[in-house]
Amino acid sequence: MEIIILGGGALGSILAAHLIEDGHQVALLARGHRAKQVRDSGLQVGGLSDLKVQCQVISEPTDVPDAELLIVTVKTYDIESAIAPLASRKFDAVFSVANGVLKNSQLAQCFDARATLGCMADTSGELLANGEVRFTRNICLHIGEYGGEQSRRVTRIAQTINHSGVKTVAENNIQTIEWSKFVGWVALLILAVTTQRETGKFLADKNCARLAVTIIHEMAAIAAAKAIKIIDQSPLPVASLAAKSIELAERQLVEIGNEWKRNAPNHRLSALQDLQRSKKLEVAETLGFAVSEAQAHGVRAPTLETCFALLNGINGLIEPAL
Repeated sequence: MEIIILGGGALGSILAAHLIEDGHQVALLARGHRAKQVRDSGLQVGGLSDLKVQCQVISEPTDVPDAELLIVTVKTYDIESAIAPLASRKFDAVFSVANGVLKNSQLAQCFDARATLGCMADTSGELLANGEVRFTRNICLHIGEYGGEQSRRVTRIAQTINHSGVKTVAENNIQTIEWSKFVGWVALLILAVTTQRETGKFLADKNCARLAVTIIHEMAAIAAAKAIKIIDQSPLPVASLAAKSIELAERQLVEIGNEWKRNAPNHRLSALQDLQRSKKLEVAETLGFAVSEAQAHGVRAPTLETCFALLNGINGLIEPAL
C-alpha cells in the first residue's frame, strides 16, 4: 500500500516503522530537526517492538504525491495548517490519530468528506531526545466509516496496519468509539496536566478519582444530549462510571488506577509529556470543544468550565523551550 504519514512524532514514527518493515511504500512528511534525525539514522523503535528501518522523508508538502492513504499524526492545533498544502492531493482515505473528535471535521473540510475516516487510537509511545521512539502501549487502533458500514477499504486498511504489528480493528460504530474515549480522555488530560504524575498514580488517589468521575459524568451528559451512545472500552469504562454514583464510580476508578500502577507504572499521558517539554497543549481543541458542545446543547458542566479555564491558563504560561 502507498501511504503518507504526516508528522514524525511518536505515533507517526511507530506506524511508519512497522509498515515499512512489513513491506509497504511509506513516506514521512516531517521538517526541521526530526526530518534530519530520520534521514541520518532512520526510524528506531524500542519498547514493545525492536525496529530500525530507513524511511523516505519529505519536508516540502508540494513534494507529496497522491497516495492510497494519508495518516495525520500531528496535534489538533496543527492539523488545519499542516493539511492545507495537501488539499489538491488525491487520497483514497484519510484519518487522524489525534485526540478528541474535532479532527474529523478538520479533515473533511480540506479533503473529500467521503475520504475521511474516523479513528480512535489507544496506542501510544514517546519520542526521546536522541530520536528513538519508545513504543509503550499497543491496545488498539480503531478505524471506521462514519456511515457505519463495514467497507472494503476500512477492512483493508485495518488488516494492513494490524498485520504490520500495530493492533488495528475495523469498526462499524466509530462515532461511539471515538466519543467513548473522548469522555474519559478529557478527565485524564485534566488530571495529568494538573498533577504532573504518572497515570496510575493520579487515578489511584481518591481525591483525583473523584474529580475524574465528576468530569466523566459531565462529559457523558454531553454525549447523551448529542444522542451519541458511549460504551466501556480501554482506557476507561466510561459507560459504567457514568451510570454509577460519584462515590461508587470513585471507588471503581481507584481500583483501575491501582491496576495501572501494577501493569503500566511509568505511563504518562502525551499531554504530560508535552507539558514537561514546554510544548503547547491541546486544550482549546479538546476540552474547549467539549465546553462549547455543553453550552450548545444546554448541558450544565461547571467542573469542565472551571478546568478549561485552569488548563487554558497553564497553556498560556508555557514558555517554549529554546
